Amino acid sequence: MSTAAPHTPRAPRTPPTPRLVAVTSTGQVSGAERVLLRTLAAAVDAGWSVTCVCPDGPIVEQLHGTGAAHVVVPELNLADGPKPLAALVTILRWLRAARTLRAAADDADVVLVNALLALPALRLSRLHRRARPVPALWLAHDVVVAPGRLRLYRWCSRALAAVVGVSDAVVSRLDGADSSGHDTPVLRVVHNGVAFPVELAEERTDGPTGSVPVVGLNGLLTPWKGQEVLLDAVPLIDAPVRVEILGGTLPKDAEYAAGLRRRVDELGIDDQVSVLGHSDDPLARMRTWTIAVSASTDPEACPLAVLEAMSIGLPVVATDHGGSPEVLDGAGLLVAPRDAAALAAAITRMVRDVPLRQRSAAQGLTRIGTAHRLDVQTTRLLDVLAEASREGATA
Repeated sequence: MSTAAPHTPRAPRTPPTPRLVAVTSTGQVSGAERVLLRTLAAAVDAGWSVTCVCPDGPIVEQLHGTGAAHVVVPELNLADGPKPLAALVTILRWLRAARTLRAAADDADVVLVNALLALPALRLSRLHRRARPVPALWLAHDVVVAPGRLRLYRWCSRALAAVVGVSDAVVSRLDGADSSGHDTPVLRVVHNGVAFPVELAEERTDGPTGSVPVVGLNGLLTPWKGQEVLLDAVPLIDAPVRVEILGGTLPKDAEYAAGLRRRVDELGIDDQVSVLGHSDDPLARMRTWTIAVSASTDPEACPLAVLEAMSIGLPVVATDHGGSPEVLDGAGLLVAPRDAAALAAAITRMVRDVPLRQRSAAQGLTRIGTAHRLDVQTTRLLDVLAEASREGATA
């Protein structure tokens, strides 16, 4: 009589590790790159295998801290120089990056594009035309206004499964922008977030009683951030204030940063204004401020500097376009962009009206807690990536 072999239970099947490939256009680090780095770190923590395709620069060192691998490509932003030559150089860079991205994403489950000017590399990689297309998402940090950039988005959009805008202001510019007839990407919103729990407003003070209020602007020293507008507003502020301008400088903006310091001397406000430059701990400096200013001349998408100011109980004066009104939602005052007189009037009002400052600070803290928590943002982004990965696997 034969004896049956003993049954050996099968080990449970281990699900494959999901693979994310991100691509961005610059090796420098500003707000959009900070959001990307946080997202990649969260993906690694959640068990994803992550590779970032990016130019060399400060971002590479910070990528090492996230646990993500990286592959180097050329700078993908528009090249400098005479327009025909710059266009040719830019297109050649995009083609080289497309080949690198195609190889890096060979077994990827999903691709995340972090910058408008990285989209052509995605389109040229032809990942969407493979036998098993790799779903690609654009994490959009741009309020796309310029017609040329809208045309670029339209051309690239057929390679996208979805666009995840960091604010409604971002998505509203893209809704209906593509009328080519092909399948258009799904448009979604996941608002930028900052660390929570926040510091309680009553724990932050404006400095010793009787001290001069400090008005601060935190942002890269680059023309569209509007530091020049704030400097022109300083002589028009009808209240005693000190002004601090905080932020690093990208190599291309070195002359602009030097020009800000010259402008301080020209206006004769060097006793009121300090151009501080980069800080490793900007929030520590911002906690000594009375009011935060965002004077951007071009629309911000969902400005991290404004969110960070709100998270430490600072009332904000910001320009009334892009995502800033959406973010503030009553937590400060809005002014027309490029209007130094209007900016000075709003700062004067905020300095003189203590109850307004207190109401704005309290509203800002509430906004952060309900709409802009970093943990909520990263969870939602990972959920969107996982959903795209699943849909790509069944396509």
